[in-house]
Amino acid sequence: MSAMRPMTDQCPQSLQELKRSIAEGKICFSGQVEQVARRMLEHPEMVAFESAATVAKKCGVSQTTVIRLSSLLGIGSYRGLKDLCASYIRERSKGVSPAHQ
Repeated sequence: MSAMRPMTDQCPQSLQELKRSIAEGKICFSGQVEQVARRMLEHPEMVAFESAATVAKKCGVSQTTVIRLSSLLGIGSYRGLKDLCASYIRERSKGVSPAHQ
């Protein structure tokens, strides 16, 4: 069973874009990867400020599963996923509507 339905050739540029892609059915996670993605979207600060090992523990999955989410999204690394979440938090804290809403 595939862990994800492939996205377009590009990785999401924002959490809002990722949410929209999921809502439109362009991305479909399964199992534990879905669990991590759901927690990340609900609590982006968790990914932005915690290590992959800590996120894994909080989600009840392996560290490999957390890193796999980055790879499946085309982001390539956990650092890239952290940056995506941190960018969302920065925009939100400025009172600016996050990009790509």
